[in-house]
Amino acid sequence: MDFDLDGRQRDLLDRAEQIVTASGRERAYGVSALNGYDAGLDAALRAALPTEPGAIDLLDRVLLAERLSELGVATTVGLALAVGGATDTALPPGGVTVVGPSGLARFGQTAASAVVAGPGQIHLVDLTGARVEAMDSGFGYPYARIDVAGAVRLDTLDAARWHDAITLIRAAEVAGAAEAAVERTARHLQTREQFGRPLARLQALRHRFAETAVSAQATRWLAREAAYTRTPRAIAVAAHYAQQTAAALTAELVQLGGARSFAREFGMHVHTMRLEALRLELGAPDRLAAALNATSYPAGTGNGR
Repeated sequence: MDFDLDGRQRDLLDRAEQIVTASGRERAYGVSALNGYDAGLDAALRAALPTEPGAIDLLDRVLLAERLSELGVATTVGLALAVGGATDTALPPGGVTVVGPSGLARFGQTAASAVVAGPGQIHLVDLTGARVEAMDSGFGYPYARIDVAGAVRLDTLDAARWHDAITLIRAAEVAGAAEAAVERTARHLQTREQFGRPLARLQALRHRFAETAVSAQATRWLAREAAYTRTPRAIAVAAHYAQQTAAALTAELVQLGGARSFAREFGMHVHTMRLEALRLELGAPDRLAAALNATSYPAGTGNGR
């Protein structure tokens, strides 16, 4: 695997960042800080980025989802990237969401379409006729409960492609949120003083912080590798590790931030609470571990059993 991004990939990420910058990065972050939805930025990103089916490959989609998550925007583009990687049908206008088994969906109250798992099949549906109830959320995203009984089916997704796409997009979003949370914590440790010196100079905190940085980077590269190779084991490893990272970093970074990670003036809560939401979306640890154990090492690695 080549660890350097090619020119096209760099252009994609630069384009996304330019759009966010043009909309006002602090303004966009402020929307996220209030569990809001940034309709204008969402429309601008969807119009300028190739989220449509067949436009870009899975690795490109993972790279974009990771970067947007790191920027902390309140848009449905990450989910649109997942859907576009699992269907050959053009996405309908408007935001998209994914309805979980409980009926909960992030950005559900503003989405025009949704992915819904039914008996043996996965569908993309039009939410025009669905019943949507906005929910109070402390998870860094707005959530809604959706009853899709009145929704109209638009397409049937390939289950394997959908599993790969949504799993790796979520893992990439964990990586982006973790990287941003680590960066904000670093700034806090460098500026916050105790005992007459910055917290960053305390060796015990430096060791703990280094572990969080390693976890964030490992999550990033495991998700990228899985998107590049698309082997079942690589995808299972990326999902399992991302879930563990989200669980560990939320608690650890909150402690390193002196509990200020939940204060709006610090801004950390956007990322730490989103890590919690993404952890839940990835699934239970035992299910992810079982999925990992069910896979085998690629032939020729010397690790087969």
